Amino acid sequence: MFTSVAQANAAVIEQIRRARPHWLDVQPASSLISELNEGKTLLHAGPPMRWQEMTGPMKGACVGACLFEGWAKDEAQALAILEQGEVNFIPCHHVNAVGPMGGITSASMPMLVVENVTDGNRAYCNLNEGIGKVMRFGAYGEDVLTRHRWMRDVLMPVLSAALGRMERGIDLTAMMAQGITMGDEFHQRNIASSALLMRALAPQIARLRS
Repeated sequence: MFTSVAQANAAVIEQIRRARPHWLDVQPASSLISELNEGKTLLHAGPPMRWQEMTGPMKGACVGACLFEGWAKDEAQALAILEQGEVNFIPCHHVNAVGPMGGITSASMPMLVVENVTDGNRAYCNLNEGIGKVMRFGAYGEDVLTRHRWMRDVLMPVLSAALGRMERGIDLTAMMAQGITMGDEFHQRNIASSALLMRALAPQIARLRS
């Protein structure tokens, strides 16, 4: 198809430039990625790897996911099923997904549904837990699990319903462009974009019926 690396790179850059990602929904990971319905399966960031090859924080996140899904009742049982190879691991990128840090994602976790309206392809990402002790950094205490349950049981349905009231979801390209002009760089500074996001979502959330 391409006669040089430069030509191939130019085509990829043009594809990225043309893309218009819209945030459409938030749904359980298992409803979006069929592989997560096949026994005990977790997604992870990076290339294919085994439990033994994972870093400490990634292993901690796996323990947390096992507890969150109810596959284990405590840390010891979670470690046992992981070390015995009872959990299947799939790279996020193999299923059109991404994940922060270790990228550990399990079936019940909420995932953002983002569609490139230019070409119709979709990608998925689990919800950011915020700051402090979080599973993406390997924490799995009861406070971490409680937050994940709240995200699954309360936050996900509210966000899904709010986005469902918007004809084409949220145009992320437009929001990012505006955020950049307000000083954000989308890694360590997201203050302006967070405010823009709340401005878009708040009216829709306020109109929801409990």
